[in-house]
Amino acid sequence: MTTKYSRPSSPAPHRISGPGELLQAVPYLLGFHPRSSLVLVGLAAGELVVTARLDLVDTRAADVVGDTIEAMQQGGSSEFIAAVYDDGCEPDRSAGPPLPWSSLACRVGQATAAAGCEIVDVLLVSGQRWWSFTCESDDCCPPEGRVVPDEPSAFTAAATYAGVVALPDRSALAAILDPLPDEARDALSADIAAAENASVAAVLDGQLTRHQRSVKRAIFAAARSSGAPRWSGLPDVHVTRFGVALSEIDIRDSVWMAIDDGRLDGRALWRDLARRLPAPYDAAPLFLFGWAAWRAGDGALAGIAAERAVLSDSEYSAADLLLAALSRGLDPRRFPKLRLPRSA
Repeated sequence: MTTKYSRPSSPAPHRISGPGELLQAVPYLLGFHPRSSLVLVGLAAGELVVTARLDLVDTRAADVVGDTIEAMQQGGSSEFIAAVYDDGCEPDRSAGPPLPWSSLACRVGQATAAAGCEIVDVLLVSGQRWWSFTCESDDCCPPEGRVVPDEPSAFTAAATYAGVVALPDRSALAAILDPLPDEARDALSADIAAAENASVAAVLDGQLTRHQRSVKRAIFAAARSSGAPRWSGLPDVHVTRFGVALSEIDIRDSVWMAIDDGRLDGRALWRDLARRLPAPYDAAPLFLFGWAAWRAGDGALAGIAAERAVLSDSEYSAADLLLAALSRGLDPRRFPKLRLPRSA
């Protein structure tokens, strides 16, 4: 099952007026244009809390829709707008029968009511036109549907200005984190071994603290410089040094806490490391990329990164924590900052 959560990353809030503008905004909320999907937009007092997407095929499974809405409610959503995306159907109210996916729209309404929440509207989107399941007035919802507007709204214009991109589909979004070819990553084996040996030597020489302090400073500096517009990546020797260092929990946690409290972002660096390092060394940068993306409101990429971290290392518990936050629909704006336990 594919379930992704996100919120807008535009720098300032913008009012969305009506279903047409909402449907324009959805690809920017998710980071890609949904296909064959149920999209659930969770609100609280009219303010966006979280957006969820389910593959339509998955909505046929028992409890999936209800569990998702319940998770979003626990994450702070109290009002919902749903949109069913299916370019393969041919909606036409003038023909008489109910709209396609009416049973799914009914289940969304029932699940929302069971969660003690309000359903604002349920929409069907097909071929750049939309219909409302909840409105049968020809004056505002004609049988042939309404066209999704082409002219940018204030929200989409602000999102575009802020650099938010709506990619063609989820696979295009996932490709952002695709690893380099196997031969390129395998070529780093000798440098990885050298970095591992340097860590062992530091322990044997009683220089572990100094060694860790040095590499942490280098990672922080590289993370900050990676935000530059023309940053071109790292030499292989630094990629492997950082990959080995981040496999150590203490170093990874120092970076994680800096990301969590806003002192560091570094997504360009974490992406570069994740794409170039072989498993399991790619797990830490994938997780750090995912956590930074989640805190920035990009839940779709956060979920992809966390899933790949777990594929690289099935016991990577930090990635499991991120997946749990995503699956429960937690709002990263309201989630408290993390704190490491004090050492004895």
